[in-house]
Amino acid sequence: MLFNTRSFTLCSGLKLLVVLCATSLFGCSRSDEAGQCNAAPQAPLRQVVIIGIDGLRADAVSPALTPFLFQLAESHGVAWGKVDVSNGRTQQTYSAPGWISVLTASWASAHGIVDNNSKGPVKVETVFERLHDAKADSRSVLMTSWRPLYDLVQGRLRALPQIHHAAYLRQDDAAVEQEVLTTWRACQPDLAFIHLDAVDDAGHDAAFDPSDPRYAGAVRETDSRIRRLWEKAFGAPSADGATPQRLVIFASDHGGVGNRHGRYSDAERWAPLLAISPPGYPAVNIGSLVDIGQASLDFVTEKRDTH
Repeated sequence: MLFNTRSFTLCSGLKLLVVLCATSLFGCSRSDEAGQCNAAPQAPLRQVVIIGIDGLRADAVSPALTPFLFQLAESHGVAWGKVDVSNGRTQQTYSAPGWISVLTASWASAHGIVDNNSKGPVKVETVFERLHDAKADSRSVLMTSWRPLYDLVQGRLRALPQIHHAAYLRQDDAAVEQEVLTTWRACQPDLAFIHLDAVDDAGHDAAFDPSDPRYAGAVRETDSRIRRLWEKAFGAPSADGATPQRLVIFASDHGGVGNRHGRYSDAERWAPLLAISPPGYPAVNIGSLVDIGQASLDFVTEKRDTH
């Protein structure tokens, strides 16, 4: 469902879903796949994981609400930063343009996705396509429970080898977590984008405010989910016992005010970011959303600055 904001209430959203299912205008299932990430013969030398936490405000990262993420940064000697997702108040702070900016390493003025109503196609290549161009045997995955993002990306992936690059649409964050744990060790992608949506849902249902109990609860739940994924997948060896050099990037697409976002207040346009490089590698320099995709490509294709 493509709305200009995602700020409808849970009750009205459920009512709308019932109507859509009843009239058969949309499928009621949110479990779809485009392509398959087949089992890799061996783990890649380098691997990038981008974890997108939708709607996470910069001030929601704290020892109280995100104990695992906070400790993870400290244990690697890095600190959480923040980026202006509006590109200097020139790009609206909606999810679709934000995540497509991450996944194309370009702003909305180039990729054409200006708000959540933008149906595409995405006008420039995604990082998945650029990775395949640079490394023909590469593998990549995108996992999300938000259909607009899935639709925009899988439309670009159709031309790629279906056994190497895949997009997964699952029911919710719990199902996304299960999909990661099911496919990760066999697939061993060079590049993965894992999108978690529960924090944004809580913000729209209640308020984008770390002091709001529902929002805070969703942040804590997401922190726990990421801890499980880190322990069982992102921080663990591959199926053959090898451990790729992993760059892991945590990012958000926007914050919010009240139960809305889309404009340019500081609470909406500043989002948290953390990049954890593997041992022996320099810190990755990321100053904006579009730097995430480019830094990921540079790392996994060995085009990195060693200074």
